[in-house]
Amino acid sequence: MLKPARILALAAVLSVPLYAQTQTPPAAQAQTPAVTPTAPTVEVTAPAPAMCAEATTLDDLIKALDDAVSGPADKDRSCMRELLLPEARLSPIGKLPDGMYAPHILTLDGWIEAVRKRGHDVLTEHQVKVKVETYGHLAHLWSTYELRLQPDGPPTVRGINSIQAVFDGKRWRVSEILWQAETPDLPIPEKYLP
Repeated sequence: MLKPARILALAAVLSVPLYAQTQTPPAAQAQTPAVTPTAPTVEVTAPAPAMCAEATTLDDLIKALDDAVSGPADKDRSCMRELLLPEARLSPIGKLPDGMYAPHILTLDGWIEAVRKRGHDVLTEHQVKVKVETYGHLAHLWSTYELRLQPDGPPTVRGINSIQAVFDGKRWRVSEILWQAETPDLPIPEKYLP
């Protein structure tokens, strides 16, 4: 069993799940006929962008979030960027040294930077139970999540996500995720378990 401080650190860094920037190669220059032979030209192309799931439903959004968070810590985070509004906040709640609790509010870039520090470590997040409340273009998703070091391994961390999402007429996007990892002194209530 992980110690509470380790669980919080892991949850903050993981849940807090690199945006690989690629450069487009320069445009090929037009070749004019020459009298002397030239070496063949090899065109270099940038890697194709990741295929991001469309979040046209809230079920799609949950699955896409799990996919965007899961994987190597240093993976391309362009899909995560597609799912969150540019101003979105990601905030794990943790215990402070004085015993009080507070959110650690991160931008998406801050979350990506924190996660990137894990290097190639792979973690898998899966939301195992989700309660959805909606009105108009607003949704609140209360979800129980599990984190695993192996996709089929036992959960190493569990907790609760509070996700706020907005429907823009075509897709759902996240405006905020607030979460708290389970600890021995704060177990997840039975009603939130699958």
